[in-house]
Amino acid sequence: MVKAALDPLVNKTLNIRLFHSVENVSDLRKKIMSGQLECCLVNPKLIVDPFQLVVAANKALTAKNRTTKTIFTEILFNLSVSKHITKSLQQFGITDDCRDLLVVTVGDDDSRVLSEIKGTEVELGALEEIRDLGAVKKAYKIGPEEGATSTIVDSVVSRIATKDFISH
Repeated sequence: MVKAALDPLVNKTLNIRLFHSVENVSDLRKKIMSGQLECCLVNPKLIVDPFQLVVAANKALTAKNRTTKTIFTEILFNLSVSKHITKSLQQFGITDDCRDLLVVTVGDDDSRVLSEIKGTEVELGALEEIRDLGAVKKAYKIGPEEGATSTIVDSVVSRIATKDFISH
């Protein structure tokens, strides 16, 4: 688990956990969509480093206006370079056939969310085995030239940070 302090102006904590072999993904998605569960479920295949989630969450929490309805959909939206909400949520959110997922919560107590997940929590280091660098490079439009001069984490985070100003 990673626990990260966000911008001092919002005075919030971000919790990131990785789960494997989750059996009730469909139920979790329904509860999130109905507002019964306050969290963000992220497809770990497109996450190269937890810092990527911290930047997206920080951006979501410090924004004066939201593009989406909830802070958690805003985090998913911020992860994407696309300005299309549906595309962003589909790309970075989970589908019913996902068995590995990242659970992102805001605040100190995530026990309510964790009690709903029927899966095994694993160390975030396991992300290296799950992520798909080819899919990450495609999603963030990272070419070979950029890969030779910058780390993939730097490339991804810079795109998240500049999404509002630059069309990728």
